[in-house]
Amino acid sequence: MPRLSQARKKLLTTMMKESIFEAATSVLREYGVDGTTMNRVAEAAEMAKSSLYDYFSSKDDLLEFVSDRLVAPFMEAVEETVRANLLAPQKLERVLRIAFDSGTKHKAIIRLLAQSGEEHQVKQRTRPRILEAFTAIFAQGIQEGSFHPHNPAHTGRMLLGAFSELFELLASSDSEGAANEYVAALIDAVVHGLSIHVQERAAAEASSR
Repeated sequence: MPRLSQARKKLLTTMMKESIFEAATSVLREYGVDGTTMNRVAEAAEMAKSSLYDYFSSKDDLLEFVSDRLVAPFMEAVEETVRANLLAPQKLERVLRIAFDSGTKHKAIIRLLAQSGEEHQVKQRTRPRILEAFTAIFAQGIQEGSFHPHNPAHTGRMLLGAFSELFELLASSDSEGAANEYVAALIDAVVHGLSIHVQERAAAEASSR
């Protein structure tokens, strides 16, 4: 019985936090970061303010939850891609497309969270996991012969920097066009630039002159 009670409690907490997340994002879109208050979120979630404080100790705590909740599906998709039965170049291209799609979907909230400084905190929390994913993909590419030999950790850090620029571009631009072009250029530079087949073709063309 205690186990069942604990399971029910966990399910109730998950459901309540999902309701609070929906309420918080709605309030953020309507009032912005400065206008988002615990009172307004509690009202939107149709719960007492005191009950909201049972889950989140402050507005900052709530904003951190919202940002992490937005990032979680993206990180799961990235790590699932790392485990997928795909060649490394395909994995890199998929990760970059996932980033673009996720950033476009949540652009309004990303922009609002950037105003509060929470975006920087999100980057700090997710950076090690994204770097690990990039490093693993580059290492796989070298091992399978898709990429020429290099230090995958260094390349992972370089791509991570470019990755951050993508989200900043999405947050600051009113149009997805510039970000889409950026992703295409990044895919070309990283995926094709490191491709051993591209280098072999270039060498063959040079020798034939």
